[in-house]
Amino acid sequence: MRLCELQTPLRSVWVNTFSKIWSFFSGTNVTFVFIDQLMTWLDAQMYCREHHTDLASIRSLAENEKIRTLKPAGLYVWFGLYKDAWKWSDGPLFIYQHWKYAPSGRLKKCAAADFGSSGFWTDWQCDQKKAFICHHGKT
Repeated sequence: MRLCELQTPLRSVWVNTFSKIWSFFSGTNVTFVFIDQLMTWLDAQMYCREHHTDLASIRSLAENEKIRTLKPAGLYVWFGLYKDAWKWSDGPLFIYQHWKYAPSGRLKKCAAADFGSSGFWTDWQCDQKKAFICHHGKT
């Protein structure tokens, strides 16, 4: 597989001859990476921990908007929020939230977001397969 990088002032997109693989946005302390592969939440977490730092922790509306620019419209993607008591995969304090509806409960223990329009979050069953957002750097 041959990769090339297309650059714009704020983001780069890595492509092969068939499809986009991933794109990223760099902020002051963190880089968000969109992975266009379908995985369960746990598999996505393992992938992010192996190749980046972890699934993305979203700390503000500004970060939510940065991530929204990375992915195609109309696609729900995993990020690093899960329910034990709702917390981030990589450990930072869960303060910022952007739920479309209140999380529904017992079976839906992982969060995904529709960054295509509003960037609102919804809870899903963790065994669903979705594209996902990783980060590297400090959160």
